[in-house]
Amino acid sequence: MTSLALTVAMFAGAGLCLESAITQGNATSRASAGKGRPGTFVADVRRCSRSCSWYGSFTADDLTAPGARDRELRGAHESSVTAGQRIRVRDVGRFVQADGGKAEWGSTIANAMGTFVLGIFGVLGVVSMTVLSNRHRRRRRRPA
Repeated sequence: MTSLALTVAMFAGAGLCLESAITQGNATSRASAGKGRPGTFVADVRRCSRSCSWYGSFTADDLTAPGARDRELRGAHESSVTAGQRIRVRDVGRFVQADGGKAEWGSTIANAMGTFVLGIFGVLGVVSMTVLSNRHRRRRRRPA
């Protein structure tokens, strides 16, 4: 039963990674093409885990929607950004992209790799459960 739960968890994780890879990839593709809603980003806080990113609020030029808070800034030189700084950006969905900034494909690639690895482990789980099940059936059929 544990191997079944682990296999299901692997496939679920692969599905989540795939969804994130598609979402990130679409947004990064839009960013690299210079698409998205133009507006202004106001840097608020720099958060770091494996890498550092600025987060802040986004206000579209057309003011059709209220400003969005806690948006991630990509494509800017994070070390040159300061709290309170206003930066011209484009809202591409998952994040805001600095005008003229380089598209960042790292998270898309990482999620695609995660999809592949978790999918392989899920398949290996199915194969191992099938092999164990077949062995168990053969043992039961043998006469005593």
